[in-house]
Amino acid sequence: MSEVDYRMQTIPINNPELIEILDDYRKAGALDGFEKYMHLTCSDASDKKDWFTGEEYLKEIIAQGERHEGFPDAMYGYEFRVNTKLHKFFKNDHAESSDEARFRSEFMKLLTETNTKMINFMGCRNNALSAAYPKDGFIAWHNNANAAAWNMIFTYSETGDGCFKYWDIEKGEIVVMQDVPGWQLKAGYFGSYREEDKIFYHAAETNCWRQTVSFCFDTSPVAQLFREEIIDEIMSE
Repeated sequence: MSEVDYRMQTIPINNPELIEILDDYRKAGALDGFEKYMHLTCSDASDKKDWFTGEEYLKEIIAQGERHEGFPDAMYGYEFRVNTKLHKFFKNDHAESSDEARFRSEFMKLLTETNTKMINFMGCRNNALSAAYPKDGFIAWHNNANAAAWNMIFTYSETGDGCFKYWDIEKGEIVVMQDVPGWQLKAGYFGSYREEDKIFYHAAETNCWRQTVSFCFDTSPVAQLFREEIIDEIMSE
């Protein structure tokens, strides 16, 4: 049996069915009224991208050790996982106009239907993240050590002017994975604090519209094999 590769890898997306599903996520982020009615997290942090995704902040997070619970401390963007509480989706607790009510209904219908299609395709139920980032958007350095798993991170970038970055523990350096226009997929393993050589500190930033949806598989050998089958399906034309 070949040695398991835990590194973050770029996977080509060739499957027409998957591309169609992913484009529906993009349609949800492009609905008229999205920026008007959706809740923008950390709206006061739009000028702090360089700090939260920079080397000095990374050093602070690493120095915390297990005191860092795994979640990011800051994110400038819109989060809309289906299992997220609705008050985190929308700017207002309740629709304040017929236009807002219409947007909320259309958005939730499209998002729910798309997520169901994606779950059926991926064969897993853990939607780890659904988010969109405006210009200067970011997600701060963190490691998800509280939820060890194999991750698949699908990202849409409007112009490619953004990136995903991670700390290479072996080399002791930051690796930058530059975005490209359109959809792209990164797949890798996020380890727990019990797996010191697999703790995966990572962050992302963008200077253009960017959307991310990610799914994860558990750490069992069966899930690992199933993940490899899904990757083959994603690469098939």
